[in-house]
Amino acid sequence: MEYLFLVIAYIIGAIPFSYIFGKKFKNKDLRKHGSGNLGTTNAFRVLGKTIGIFVLILDITKSGILVLLVRYNPELFGVTMLHPLYYGLASIIGHIFPIWMKFKGGKGVASSFGLIIAYAPWVGIPLIPYFILTVHFTKYVSIASTSTALLTSIIASILYFASDNPTYDLIFMIVTWTATLLIFYRHRSNFVKLYHGNENKSYLFKKPNKKI
Repeated sequence: MEYLFLVIAYIIGAIPFSYIFGKKFKNKDLRKHGSGNLGTTNAFRVLGKTIGIFVLILDITKSGILVLLVRYNPELFGVTMLHPLYYGLASIIGHIFPIWMKFKGGKGVASSFGLIIAYAPWVGIPLIPYFILTVHFTKYVSIASTSTALLTSIIASILYFASDNPTYDLIFMIVTWTATLLIFYRHRSNFVKLYHGNENKSYLFKKPNKKI
């Protein structure tokens, strides 16, 4: 029964909120606009800030909800559940490789953050200003996303080896590194664009005026 919840977690993670909102409110198939990615960043760029914020919240929630549920209820319906992070990881995999969308989904950044913030909020919260500042100074969401993921895994490793807190266990370290590798894998095309200098820039606060 506990393994059935892994399937449920995957199905929840595979819900393509960006695609659903794009078709429902903008009559746009997000796969055919912008980067063609079904993630939060493309939702912001193509569908606007309002829809982008809703997509962000839902993508964070869909991986975090089961982590929270299992963490504080290790026995559900009389069944002893697996480590809560396994369910969060299953949701991330669903988000990145959704069966409904021919296994082409988002890049796993928001859903990975949902896992971290639900399981280890004091690790996740400081990552928010780091991510925002990295986007602001580099102008590249891809750099902020991958560097934040890498930093998360480094922190998880340090905490595992240096802390006595049972929260920061071996599974925490393994799952964060797995999520990081998935995020790097999904950003392959972004690295190529960065190398060639044609990666899309993002301006969080004020977009510079174009020179006439």
